[in-house]
Amino acid sequence: MSNVFNYKNQKFIMAISLFAVLALTVGAFVATSRPDLKLATRKAQDAIKRNELNTAENLLKDFLTAGESRFGQDSVELVPTLTELGNLYRREGRLNDSIAAYKRASDIEQKGMKPSLLSLTNSLTGLGLAYVQQGKYVAAENLLQQALTIREDNLPAGSPQIAESECNLAHLYFQAKHYPESEALFKEAQEIYDKQPGVDSVQSANLRNDLASLYYMEGKYAQAEPLYQWALSTLQKSSGGDSIEVANTLNNLGELYRSEKHYADAQPRFEQAISIYEKVSGKDSSSVANSCNNLAIVCQMQGNKSEAELLYKRALGIYQSDKTANNLALANVMENYRELLRGSGRTAEADALTQTINSRIAQSK
Repeated sequence: MSNVFNYKNQKFIMAISLFAVLALTVGAFVATSRPDLKLATRKAQDAIKRNELNTAENLLKDFLTAGESRFGQDSVELVPTLTELGNLYRREGRLNDSIAAYKRASDIEQKGMKPSLLSLTNSLTGLGLAYVQQGKYVAAENLLQQALTIREDNLPAGSPQIAESECNLAHLYFQAKHYPESEALFKEAQEIYDKQPGVDSVQSANLRNDLASLYYMEGKYAQAEPLYQWALSTLQKSSGGDSIEVANTLNNLGELYRSEKHYADAQPRFEQAISIYEKVSGKDSSSVANSCNNLAIVCQMQGNKSEAELLYKRALGIYQSDKTANNLALANVMENYRELLRGSGRTAEADALTQTINSRIAQSK
């Protein structure tokens, strides 16, 4: 992904563009509704044309003082005057004064834009996460980085909303298999969540579940297990044990034990996850199908082929009846079921599945 970590430049461009638009909007509004400002600015510009820079500076300063008295120290009404002063100082080579005037103007503008910008992050985030689900990682990264940057610029350090954006980006990098970047962002978010809303919060528990999944994908099982256990314990206390988050963590923990060939530990986790999914999402949900597939593998590894076959068939039935089901998920279950059939000597049935599997994989591309 060539766009990873290119957002700093995007942030700068975005900020300038937004401020430019706002400055034009404010200028147009003030010029038509504040004749005194228009007149004062014109007088200052005329003085500059005559090279009477001291006169221009005094005119702008006088109007700035009057504006502060009338509108307040942080009013957006002051921005055009501050900008004119910045231009004047820059022309004179008084760079420190110029920077101070521009910075004060931009700070005022940013405060005025803050509510709208923060509201914008919600739609940016939603669209970015939708792109993640579609596998459009570059487009998703641009949107999620913008949302994070806006929140960092307009919220106090350590705000939970910043942690939320960091988690969203971490999920993106996890999906794209950029594990170091994902881990770094998860850990930054963890520091925030552990302080606010707290180490025993649902947010902290979900984050540990996600971080454990990252370690699982890297084969770091010893690091993953205690995080899964912590997340599970916290979520069970907060939700009473019957929530999607609890079921997800149980399923993930079961997968960890299955990968370690601890089948006796894996089986009850998958069974509990299925029971919760059935209550919360319905007996024909894709979550049920996924955990049925996982449990079927465990049963198969333990030699209980008849139970495994029933679970595979249930998972297949759910996926096949859902027109929106993920074709790769369905193909995965079919492949697992085909291996069970082959291992049972039912070669003809196994071969019959091959064409369907290939078709489903092709449809997912």
